Amino acid sequence: MKLRVDEIPEAGRFLHLHWTQERLEKMLPPNDPSGLHLRRPLNVDLEIQRRADHLEVTGTIAGMVCLLCDRCLEDYDWQLRRSVRILLFREDAGPSDEEVELDPEEMEYEFFDGEILEIDRMIAEEIFLELPFRSLCFEECKGLCPGCGANLNTESCACTRRDAGSPFARLATLDLKGSS
Repeated sequence: MKLRVDEIPEAGRFLHLHWTQERLEKMLPPNDPSGLHLRRPLNVDLEIQRRADHLEVTGTIAGMVCLLCDRCLEDYDWQLRRSVRILLFREDAGPSDEEVELDPEEMEYEFFDGEILEIDRMIAEEIFLELPFRSLCFEECKGLCPGCGANLNTESCACTRRDAGSPFARLATLDLKGSS
């Protein structure tokens, strides 16, 4: 979704969107391995206000996101709720190509061409920023057996050589008490 800045009234513009899997897929790279998908649309409520020299976008993004567990590779639902506050300045008001030291407050600034807001891009960026760094279906997830690939949360391991292939298995035989 794109929104022309000249279509935003002085009183501001409210957007209530149901952000779908189709919109998400347009923002993901082809053959994305993350497993991120939506079973149901996300609720997106945004308010866009004109300020003297910039636009301010505030609101929330909420709903259920389906992620892939980093340990067991199973899908699980994760509750997303992100408060949004974006300050958008025209690109020509931004820093030049030379290096500039930014104040902490200026780190929140984003720039756009001054004419068109790419709403879907902003929403996708906010979703990606809210995702957990380590995606786990639950904190105690046992993951997959490195030998046979069994999901240790749901089945027993069928391996006979559990630690034999580990490069650290030899460390178990070290005498750390110094019996010399």
